[in-house]
Amino acid sequence: MAVRIVVRGAVVAAVTAGSLIPAALVGAPSAMADPCPNGTARVFLGNSTNSCQGAGSVSYTEAPVSKVCSMAGTDVTVEIQTNIKKRPLRTQEISNGQCAAFDMKTQIGNTVTVTPS
Repeated sequence: MAVRIVVRGAVVAAVTAGSLIPAALVGAPSAMADPCPNGTARVFLGNSTNSCQGAGSVSYTEAPVSKVCSMAGTDVTVEIQTNIKKRPLRTQEISNGQCAAFDMKTQIGNTVTVTPS
């Protein structure tokens, strides 16, 4: 009887964990699922939209930047302006398939600069 309870508990735990993992993966933005061309970056915004950005600088005003992924052959600089007094500007450099995530709650401005390398 004790074995049956342990087995049932393990099955319930596995089913529960299995149902949570795909939901978490579906909600996470991924540059690999829908890649942009080489020499660009995929920019994810806080309003659940994303787009490919080519060479140049863009400030996104419709929503805060949540994540940026560089594609192959790309150098990206992301500048996030925050309302945090001790750290009003965060600069992150990424390249060649790297991604960086950003806090949307404290963001008051942003600029994403893409340079093909």
